[in-house]
Amino acid sequence: MAEGEDGGGLLLGRCAAVEGLFTDPPPPRREVLVMRGCAPGAVAGWLGRAWIEGRTASGFEAWWSLVDAEVLSVAPSPEGPALVDVAIGAGVRSDDWHRNADGPFVRFELTAERGPVRAVGRAVPGLAADRPAADPLPLRLVGCEPAEPMRAALRKRRGRHPGYTELWSLDDTGWVMDRRAIGFDAEWTRPSVLGGALVDVLLTVDADGLPGSAARPAWLSRRAGPPQRPGGWRALDAAGRHAWLMLALHRERPAGPDRSGGEYHLPGAGVRDELGLHCAIGEALLGPGGYYGWGWAALADSLCGGFGIVPPFTLHWHDFAATERELAAESGPAAGLGYPEELARLLERYGVTVVRA
Repeated sequence: MAEGEDGGGLLLGRCAAVEGLFTDPPPPRREVLVMRGCAPGAVAGWLGRAWIEGRTASGFEAWWSLVDAEVLSVAPSPEGPALVDVAIGAGVRSDDWHRNADGPFVRFELTAERGPVRAVGRAVPGLAADRPAADPLPLRLVGCEPAEPMRAALRKRRGRHPGYTELWSLDDTGWVMDRRAIGFDAEWTRPSVLGGALVDVLLTVDADGLPGSAARPAWLSRRAGPPQRPGGWRALDAAGRHAWLMLALHRERPAGPDRSGGEYHLPGAGVRDELGLHCAIGEALLGPGGYYGWGWAALADSLCGGFGIVPPFTLHWHDFAATERELAAESGPAAGLGYPEELARLLERYGVTVVRA
C-alpha cells in the first residue's frame, strides 16, 4: 500500500508470499560510551535492549537505541566527589534525531527494557556522532499481481515508487496483521515461480524495518486469524512475547469510542517477565491478542485513551504475590518498588481500582 495524492491508501499490488521478511540485520558496531557525572545508584551488569535519552535545556528530546547493552563499570567521577561515571558497552543504532537539537544536551538518562540498572548523567561524549547506516537487505515478493501504480514503477529502469509505501501482512482471514514501512525500491522483476501472469519482485529495504527471525513464532501462531483463546503468548520466549505485543499493537482496532467501567480479571501467575505481564494485561482488558501497552510508558499512554478502554474500571489482579515473586529481579521507575507494584500504582493514579488478590 502507498499513500495516494489525496492522502488516502493506494493499492500497489498483491502477492502470495514474501521471502526474507524474517531476516536478521547484522548487529551494529560495538562501542564503549561513558555517561559522565551520574548520581550514585547504577550497578554493573547486562541490560540487553536499552536506550539513552538526551535532553536540552529547553526540553528537546532525542533517543539512541542500544543493542545488547552492558554496564561495564561504575567508577568515581572527576566531576564531583558524590558522582560516578558509568561505562556502557553496546551496539548503537544510527540515529539522526540529535541533528534537530536546539542546543547542547544537558541531561542523559539510561533506561533498560528489563532490569534495575538506570543512570542519569550530564554528558556522554561521542554519543551524537554520525554512524554509517546498515546495508539494505533483500526482500522478495513472490507471486505478485501488480496494480497499475506498481506496474508504472516497475517500467522504470530502477523501479521506485516515489511516495510512502507500506507492506501489509494479512492473516488467513484477510485481517491486517502487521503494517510496516519498507518503501518500494525494486532491483528486478521476473516471471513468478508460481507461474501464470504473476511476477516476482526483489526489493531492497531498510534492515531495521524487518521483524527479524525472533518474531517468526509469534507470526505463525497468529497467521490463522486473531487469537480466539487466551494465553497464546505463554509458549513463546521473551523475543516472541515482544513480537506478540508488537502484532497486537499494530492490529486494526474496531472503530468507536473507548468504553469505561466494568470489572476485569488478570491472572497473575506464570507471566515470567515484564513482557508476559503486559501480554496478560492486554488480554485481561481486551480479550485474546489484546493490546494495552508493551511497557511502563506505553501502559500510561494506553490509559489516556485510544486503545478501547479508559478508567475508571476495576482490575482484579489474581495471584499478585506470585507476580511479584516471578518478577522479583525487575524494578519500576520508582526506586524500591517492584515492577508489578509500580504498575498497580500507575493504574491507580489514572483512576483504576486495583484489587490485589
